[in-house]
Amino acid sequence: MTKKVEIYTLDYCPYCMKAKMFLDEHNVEYTEIPCEDKEEAMRDKLTEIFNLKSPATFPQIVIDGVDIGGYSDLIEKYENKLINFD
Repeated sequence: MTKKVEIYTLDYCPYCMKAKMFLDEHNVEYTEIPCEDKEEAMRDKLTEIFNLKSPATFPQIVIDGVDIGGYSDLIEKYENKLINFD
């Protein structure tokens, strides 16, 4: 079953680039939502939508409507087999 993956990014963010590379290496199709033109508004919106305790950071990775978090959260959950892309 294909997962719906969205990634909210900033073009100058090294962790955004790493997250996209990881997804590409694992042949995961994703929708990228660039946020540099509206960074603060998107940070506020993501913080509110996902009920985060602190302001959202970038990237924010959403899989099937569930906020996974950022790059390190993605890697940790993948390595601990909490998410898979098969």
